[in-house]
Amino acid sequence: MGQRPENLNEALVASLETGGTLSDRRVSAAFRAVLRHRFLPGHPLREVYEDTAIMTKFGERGVAVSSSSQPAIMAIMLEQLQAGVGHRVLEIGAGTGYNAALLAHLVGSEGHVVSLDFDEDLCESARAHLAASGIQGVEIHHADGADGWPPGAPYDRMIVTASADDLSPAWLDQLLEGARLVIPLSLAGPIQFSVAFVRRGPSLVSESHSFCGFMPLRGEMARPPRGAAPGDPAPA
Repeated sequence: MGQRPENLNEALVASLETGGTLSDRRVSAAFRAVLRHRFLPGHPLREVYEDTAIMTKFGERGVAVSSSSQPAIMAIMLEQLQAGVGHRVLEIGAGTGYNAALLAHLVGSEGHVVSLDFDEDLCESARAHLAASGIQGVEIHHADGADGWPPGAPYDRMIVTASADDLSPAWLDQLLEGARLVIPLSLAGPIQFSVAFVRRGPSLVSESHSFCGFMPLRGEMARPPRGAAPGDPAPA
């Protein structure tokens, strides 16, 4: 099939469909329309179009703090989210901008995507990647996702692309009745599940879950470091 990005992307999407990960035609169409290499400049094409996560930023002591998530788990979470044409979506964790671009394709020109990231440099690069790819209908903001984004609320859909131990009250407040929230929750030790919640009145009701693995949220909802006493403040 050669080294053309379009061919490599088609092979990736086809493998996800054949393996049963991708079953929603609209999500498949989004993956076919948005080429991942445009959000990972400088990475070899063969690496970009493998079904694997790619680390994109490292913090202290070389610990990865941001990545382009594995396409398979992105597909699972997008199918859980069920974003539709015209929806307003809040994404917490912009990363490279790739997932926001997929969301923009799903909601179409009548919808809108707001994406937040804890790091200003990641916001800047995500904006650049989206602009270079001709993606419209996405705004990127430098913010702590624990607070959501009140100026754009209420939302039809909300997706968190980093793991958390709990849910923020702000997220519930910013969701419409019947809206969906998809988030990787750390439930016991290293075990994480991507859980799809639906807002029912004052509650969020779990509807589906799937094994996953994500880096933890940073900021207000950051996980306390190992050995920290209960009540100790989390690192900023």
